Amino acid sequence: MSGTTQQIDRDGRLLLPADFASCLVTIEREGDELRIRKVKPSRRRHSFKELMAGVTDDNLHAEIDTGPPVGGEAL
Repeated sequence: MSGTTQQIDRDGRLLLPADFASCLVTIEREGDELRIRKVKPSRRRHSFKELMAGVTDDNLHAEIDTGPPVGGEAL
């Protein structure tokens, strides 16, 4: 299968077949080739407890200061 590229502004666009519409895809580049594959959706739902079990001191980042509240988020 081949696709068509278009130059729009400074961005390159690749037109894909309709069955790729609204799909999550992976794009791999090997030299001058691109490989585009659909990602199979995961049916597994993780609980909050399972997700938090993966948090360790090594992958926990420091608090990020985003400045004072600017909207309705302050109670």
